[in-house]
Amino acid sequence: MRMSPPPRNLPPAVPAPRHIFFYGTLMRGFPLRERSGIEGWIRFAGHGAVGGGLFDLGPYPGLIEADGSVRGEAYALVAPAPLLARVDAIEHFDPSDPATSEYVRRAVACRLDDGRVIDVWVYVYNRSIAAAERVTGGDYRRHVARRRAAGSLL
Repeated sequence: MRMSPPPRNLPPAVPAPRHIFFYGTLMRGFPLRERSGIEGWIRFAGHGAVGGGLFDLGPYPGLIEADGSVRGEAYALVAPAPLLARVDAIEHFDPSDPATSEYVRRAVACRLDDGRVIDVWVYVYNRSIAAAERVTGGDYRRHVARRRAAGSLL
């Protein structure tokens, strides 16, 4: 049986992002970050924003695909495999079963505050946000500070 040659002019494979974007309790200064054990696997790349809407889910936020932008921190992946495995577990993302995962990992563009645009992994909330409050301005750190100043518990 004769095999035909592979087609020419195939689009190049899209490489996986070499950065990750945190917009909630995995940002620096939050207790989950301190307990996560990920410090040696990432290097800070800058503050920035991704497209989407941010919602307060109680103990943590959720980003959804929506109009708006979400502020956070971008990190270069120093050790991608262990870092993604750990964060997948934290975010309850099962790559073999994304439909039932609480979050799904997606590749998106991030505009850093210095103007650079980089591709990042970001975790998108995969449940209903019907009862959640939208975080004004898409900045979870400011949202938490306002809630604490007002005496609200998270």
